[in-house]
Amino acid sequence: MNNKVVKRTAAGVMTSLFVISSILPTVVQAASLASEKEEVVYVNLNSDGDLLGTYVVNIFNDSDITDYGDYVEVRNMNTNDEITYDSGVIKIKNSKDKLYYEGVMENAEIPWNIDITYKMDGKEYSPEEIAGMSGKLTIEINITENTKAKEGFFENYALQSTVKLDTNICKNIVSEGATVANAGDLKQLTYTVMPGNEKDIKISADVTDFEMDGIDINGIKLNLGISKDSVDTSDLSDKITELQDAVSELDSGAKDLNDGAETLNSGAGKLNDGINTINEALNTLNSKSSSLTNGSTEVKTALETIGSALNGVTISSDEITKLSDASLQIKNGIAMLVGGLQSIDRSIDTYYGSLSQNGLTDINDFINSHNNAIAALGITDTQRTLYSAYVGGGIEGVQASIGQLVAAGDAEATALFNQYASGDTNAVVNYVTTAGKLISVEALLSADVAYIQGSQALIAGIDSALDSESGELMTGATALQQNYEVFDASIQNLISSLGNLLVNMNDLKSGINMLTENYSILDSGINEYTNAVNSITIGYSQICSGALDLVNGTSELYGGTKTMAEGTGEFSKETSGLQDEVDVQIDSMLEKFTGSDSEVISFVSDKNTNVESVQFVIKTTGVEKTNVKEVESKVEENLNMWQKFLRLFNLY
Repeated sequence: MNNKVVKRTAAGVMTSLFVISSILPTVVQAASLASEKEEVVYVNLNSDGDLLGTYVVNIFNDSDITDYGDYVEVRNMNTNDEITYDSGVIKIKNSKDKLYYEGVMENAEIPWNIDITYKMDGKEYSPEEIAGMSGKLTIEINITENTKAKEGFFENYALQSTVKLDTNICKNIVSEGATVANAGDLKQLTYTVMPGNEKDIKISADVTDFEMDGIDINGIKLNLGISKDSVDTSDLSDKITELQDAVSELDSGAKDLNDGAETLNSGAGKLNDGINTINEALNTLNSKSSSLTNGSTEVKTALETIGSALNGVTISSDEITKLSDASLQIKNGIAMLVGGLQSIDRSIDTYYGSLSQNGLTDINDFINSHNNAIAALGITDTQRTLYSAYVGGGIEGVQASIGQLVAAGDAEATALFNQYASGDTNAVVNYVTTAGKLISVEALLSADVAYIQGSQALIAGIDSALDSESGELMTGATALQQNYEVFDASIQNLISSLGNLLVNMNDLKSGINMLTENYSILDSGINEYTNAVNSITIGYSQICSGALDLVNGTSELYGGTKTMAEGTGEFSKETSGLQDEVDVQIDSMLEKFTGSDSEVISFVSDKNTNVESVQFVIKTTGVEKTNVKEVESKVEENLNMWQKFLRLFNLY
């Protein structure tokens, strides 16, 4: 059982706690009728809504009490009468007018799931983390149905949730749907959840050094005692009568409109027949024009095609000269490319000569000297491990790694640990610093070796490609130079031939362009005639189309008025019983707000069939800064029995 539940149930204890021990003999009892009682279900939640504990206070007025419940612990709260508890049956001989006893339930399923989240500046935090923080606070409370819980409570019980925020540390408090009240320095936000409903609550505020009290949630069986007889619906009834009269008049007008639309539809059909006859004659005339315009268009198109083809030949003497110059530039560029490759080949030979002059007959000698230098550094595995730990976790990481190596029997780590333990506090730092320098030097030498090897491979590859006899790059460039010299000679011969062709081409283009221009005038006149005929035909087609639209429109109007007349008739028929339907809907709406008249059932056990009321008192823990709270000593007061009972429920 949760410690908080133990502390709460132990506070203010006046009477002894009697729990049936397993060593007592079992008494077989016949089933007894449960006594009349009231149940108050107390639920403790933590700050994010998780269940901490559930206990039920059962209240009786009888002297001979029989009750049922599955409890892990029971205690008499206001008398010294002994509680007999065996196999879920509670028996009490009450000596007072009223008796209260408490039963602690284990893993009880309450009717609601309550989930509370806290965010600061948009980021979610746990209640422990957010305590003492400052910024833009958001609290989200989601109340949903717990389908695992006993049926009958979620559907019939309303919840009232209260959140209290200290206005000294909470400013600009905003929460949609809250009933807001001031209670001293506290801003009290109250929310009501109707039976059978779920709710999402969102609260925002600007906070400094945030703390808050626990959230209070009370659940009761809602019954407001409102009936339809207590609600004045006379104005609504008068409006319904007015609506029925208006619908009757609308139905009569719709039928008159439908008769007129039918007459209009018949006349529009006759008009459309005459217009279609004229339109057919114009279409016949217009169709004869196509043969004339098509023939003229073909002649004009042929002339334009010839002219376009000739005009497309736009080569001038300047362009021919540019072609010659461009080819010469390409030839010279290829020659420069071959010369550049030969220069690179000579530079590589010079590079190899300089290496020989400096005593490096083989580049591998240089690489081997670097590798020998790396080996001479003598870096140990222990140095690598501890330097890696320092890079990853600083001195703390090094200390943890030394502990692991010492435990594994590493001699070098053990010597370093002994040196540090003997009082040389700089031993670890000096060791790691030296290891870091050695490893850095090793990295530079390794990188130098890799660079030299890569450079040697690159130079060797280039030298091979530039070999005048077998190198692919050099032999290819030489072949390109020879072949383009042949190609350039052919281009110069072509340029000489094109110069003579240009003189005759210009005369032919001028003649074709003049012929095309003169025929365009004739073709334009032919098209003007046929376009005039086509315009008349199109214009009359629009009249014909308009007449058809008129016929379709009047037909749709007639169909619409007919449908409307049928609809208004049906509307009039349906509204005739509107008053009775409104009465049914009012009864249904009132039932949602007044609560169901269903029987009160026990939260604890179905065997408790004589329960007068059940109430839920749900309380979350607050959001508190644990590092600044001090427990104040309190002087124990001498309280009477009733005062102690009231204090148990925080009422005194």
